[in-house]
Amino acid sequence: MQRFRFRLESILDIKKRVEEEIKKELSRKNGEIAIARRRHGEIIATMDSLLSEEKLQRNSRISLLAVRASLSYHIYLKKDAGDALLAIENLERERETIRVRLTMARKETRVLEILREKKYAQWLKEFRTEEQKFADDVSQKGYIRKMLSAVRTEA
Repeated sequence: MQRFRFRLESILDIKKRVEEEIKKELSRKNGEIAIARRRHGEIIATMDSLLSEEKLQRNSRISLLAVRASLSYHIYLKKDAGDALLAIENLERERETIRVRLTMARKETRVLEILREKKYAQWLKEFRTEEQKFADDVSQKGYIRKMLSAVRTEA
């Protein structure tokens, strides 16, 4: 009997490669989100430290120019923090799109894997049936030879 061969194996391999590429893309997107969140956290930490410095300087005399620069920097940081949040939201939407693609690719791959498993189980059943037929045939021939040699020795 021939060895097991799945006719759609090349398509299954291609589907698996596509799935792996989507997984890598998802991983990269998760990395981008982590970087964006870290950046947002740094901006928030900078804003907090700026506020702490301003509280300390309130008791001392500061120039109008320093207050104006501080306020301008605070507005800039607030806008930057908003932009960072918007970037995180966009990246998370993109990640969700990639997840949907990964789910679809996984379904397609799994369909082929199940088909392959069924074909393999069918082939294995046929192989074992043939193997049993062969063993029965060998056993039967041995029995016949033994009976013939027993008849010859009696005669």
